[in-house]
Amino acid sequence: MMTALFNHLWQSTVFAAAAALLSLAFRRNRARLRYGLWLVASVKFLVPFAVLTAAGSLVEWTQAPSPIASVMTSTAIRGFNEPFGAIALDTAVAMPATRTPEWIALSLFGVWLCGFAAVAVGRARGWRRIHAAVAASTPWDTATHVPSGIRIRTAPTVLEPGVVGLWKPVILLPAGIDTYLTARQLAAVLAHEVSHARRRDNLTAAVHMLVEALFWFHPVVWWIGARLVAEREQACDEHVVAETGEPLAYAESIVTICRRYVETPLMSVAGVGGADLKARINAILANRIGVSLTLSKGIVLAAAVVVSLVVPIATGAIDAALTAAQLPAAPGPPVDPETRFEVVSIKPSDQSQVPRMSMSPGRYNVAGVASQGIVSQALRVPPNRITGLPDWSFKERYTITAKAPEGTPSTDSRAMFVMLTNLLKDRFRMATHTETREMPVFNLVFARNDKRFGPAFKESSAECRAVLAARNEQVRGGVRAAGMIVPSECESVRINPGGTASLNGVPMDMIAQILTPYVGRPLIDKTGLTSYYNVALKWTPEVGNAGVAPPGLPAGTLPLDPDAPNLFTAVQEQLGLKLENARAPLDVVVIDRLEKPTLD
Repeated sequence: MMTALFNHLWQSTVFAAAAALLSLAFRRNRARLRYGLWLVASVKFLVPFAVLTAAGSLVEWTQAPSPIASVMTSTAIRGFNEPFGAIALDTAVAMPATRTPEWIALSLFGVWLCGFAAVAVGRARGWRRIHAAVAASTPWDTATHVPSGIRIRTAPTVLEPGVVGLWKPVILLPAGIDTYLTARQLAAVLAHEVSHARRRDNLTAAVHMLVEALFWFHPVVWWIGARLVAEREQACDEHVVAETGEPLAYAESIVTICRRYVETPLMSVAGVGGADLKARINAILANRIGVSLTLSKGIVLAAAVVVSLVVPIATGAIDAALTAAQLPAAPGPPVDPETRFEVVSIKPSDQSQVPRMSMSPGRYNVAGVASQGIVSQALRVPPNRITGLPDWSFKERYTITAKAPEGTPSTDSRAMFVMLTNLLKDRFRMATHTETREMPVFNLVFARNDKRFGPAFKESSAECRAVLAARNEQVRGGVRAAGMIVPSECESVRINPGGTASLNGVPMDMIAQILTPYVGRPLIDKTGLTSYYNVALKWTPEVGNAGVAPPGLPAGTLPLDPDAPNLFTAVQEQLGLKLENARAPLDVVVIDRLEKPTLD
């Protein structure tokens, strides 16, 4: 939850910075354009990119666009979009930041709640003042033309002319305003307020007030608020000058009103005051009206909108495709065992390369991965159930890029694994056979006779269990579930080899499978638990033990918390489970031959 919030704040801040740059680029254009940019930056705080990503996951591509997929799945894009999130290592394992202790989260929530309450109380007082002024007001008749549907009232308690109300705006004027403003000045003031009413500035201001209440701790939010007030006033100034052609009378009316009522205006009341008064007067007297949008700037603005929408939606669509590739294959025609990749490139990889593996519909890409990790993935067998691998397969790393032939079904992952196996047979000269052997294993059992769970192990919520059960029922029925959104709080697997694991909505057999690479033996679930569970585990890995590091990761990963217990103790203390020594007959893949690959 904290990670998602930090990512959202980061993304919204970057979005606001982009809006600021665009606003600077459009500084000579109409103020209403810049106001729109700042308003979008404000609304972005209410709409996480995760919402657009979830919408993108509903998109089903018959074939993933390779250029887009390669960009969206790159570590640079992932790191920029989610700097506080997981760094993808393969299709099943990720590395997040450490879990935030609960007391810190609760303390931060308490601080936020106090700030939210303070802002909300301040806003409520402002609305009470407005309500009292409206209640004390009386209808006002004027010879000046006002568009139908907009009412004008006067009140003795009003500080300056303004528009009140969200859905049915009312222009509220100070009592006696016609005694100190000339007819031309009053007409200009009314034109200003009518512009606010037509633009629905009070409604958009209310939206930003909600943003300020929710994100009161973020200085960028208050900066956006100041820019919104400045641009909305300038937009109305431009409208009045263009409509009345009386810049001098309009400037005089503003100065006269501000001399009589010197007070900071409420953001929820769109009036003639606010923003930088001196700059406004100079702009009005200079008859300065922003120019219309040129074609080139229009293209830039359209491109910014497209990028803002397409990037998160495309990311969601590609993630859905990757998820589909991991799901059990749906019933369908048998895959030709001779199916092969159309294009394959194999190159040596630098030992310092961060391991990366991705399998998307129609493409297979790895970088900095040892051969034993590729063999394990192709055969879909844990590394500790593969024997006979040569020593070089653990040390020498490769970068592989492969493309499936046109027409390969994108919704059937079986073909990808067949092609990957044939790649190993052709380029690595791999030959294997399967044997059943009695092997040492660990049985995962309850540590206590009363079968009580540990503090870091609990059953998923009823809502999440229902969602997961429905998704898995679709899979068993042969329906692909890539388009079915499962919230991250219901299902996620995040592991940092430095010693943390955060699992949501996983069954026990998956927990055993995930922990297997870290204990050096096959881990078999013997708990008898059949539901979905959430796990938060912290331990100190045995640094330098090749049997402990996950496949494809270099040995020597530093522990995140040197004071944490080893994995065996952590499982018992934190999960209420334990690992028992045992032996069991298991199918083992025996490598008869594996040679160094032919390179491109």
